[in-house]
Amino acid sequence: MARTSPHIGHNAMEMMNLILEFVNNFNVDRLLYAINGKSLDEDEISNLTFDIKDYNVKLERQKKHLFDFGKTFNKRFTTDNNRCFDSSIKIARKIRSGTSGAKKVFQIFCKPFRRKLPDGCENPQAHKRSMINTPNYSADLFGLPSYPQCVKDLFTVMLEFYGNLDDCIDECKRQLQQERETRGDFKLLLKLLDQAIEKSQREQAHIIIAMDSNPQMRDAIMNDESLSSDKHNPVLKAYKQGNSKDKFAQTYFHNCSPSDISKITLFKAYSDSGEDPEMMKAMAVFGNDKEHIADINNIIDHFDELLPAKCKRNKVPAILLLSFMQWCKPEVGTKSFLGYFNKRYTANGGKWSTIKPSAIAGATSKSLFDKETEAIKKEFTEKIDDYVKKIHDKK
Repeated sequence: MARTSPHIGHNAMEMMNLILEFVNNFNVDRLLYAINGKSLDEDEISNLTFDIKDYNVKLERQKKHLFDFGKTFNKRFTTDNNRCFDSSIKIARKIRSGTSGAKKVFQIFCKPFRRKLPDGCENPQAHKRSMINTPNYSADLFGLPSYPQCVKDLFTVMLEFYGNLDDCIDECKRQLQQERETRGDFKLLLKLLDQAIEKSQREQAHIIIAMDSNPQMRDAIMNDESLSSDKHNPVLKAYKQGNSKDKFAQTYFHNCSPSDISKITLFKAYSDSGEDPEMMKAMAVFGNDKEHIADINNIIDHFDELLPAKCKRNKVPAILLLSFMQWCKPEVGTKSFLGYFNKRYTANGGKWSTIKPSAIAGATSKSLFDKETEAIKKEFTEKIDDYVKKIHDKK
């Protein structure tokens, strides 16, 4: 079941804040105090340096992925794995090598804890027992220059590692703060929701078109439990209830998966079309503007009136159909557009033979380099505009 709380998880944020506090307080005196307190020898220090270098290499890779993720995370309505993780955990997992490395440093510098605690009491956590994190430390009398090179190398490596970790945690917190702000911006939320539905509609256009030509398939899809069951589809159920769209967008921002939006898209295509299969198909090809679809259908039904009295090879001229396709601005590719056009044109007794996608591709290539062809397209587009204007003037 999808999570319903818009709040971020506390454990992940607490850990990031804890490590960030340590990183900001880290200095050479803390390190020297911890090394002396644990009586580490040079081999142990060299091994620790090697481990932290390894953490840092992994962290730098994760840092790149985190910052790339941050460019798009709050521009998308959906997230993956939302049923397993909330945003803070999802983001924190992207720097797990860094956070686990920091926790291991705490553990390395912990003194043994032998005191038996009363029943029901837990052992103090590593960060509270770690000498490198203690507020009660004393500065080394002679400082870092008096120590062997391995200690200086360790300090240099730790500074680099903690610098990257600081950058990552700040970016995690920035992304989470941006998510909070986005969740409170209803105008932006609705825009992101609409974008998610439009993207899903383009991706599922082939399904919606197929549903038009196969009523049994349409009924099977719309009545399937994956769509019809409220129990299995809490997000779709909430969308169907038709309550405040603002509230829906706020509740399910980053709290639903792409598959949830896919189900909403199919339901929306079915309901917005008035359960009319022809309109479902048209909306899949051309979008949700029914007035624009009505104009397109009207033009197709009277397409021969716009064509020359004689067409070469008795076929619909590819360059003119390309011009019409670009005027329509379909949300699908040439093949799907032609499938829609050819079916409607033929069903309405079109005079000329229809063409294939290869003819449109050829006309497209030719128009890129031929000014005369572009002039033909422009003239035909103007003819379409005049025809549509006449239709609207009659209304």
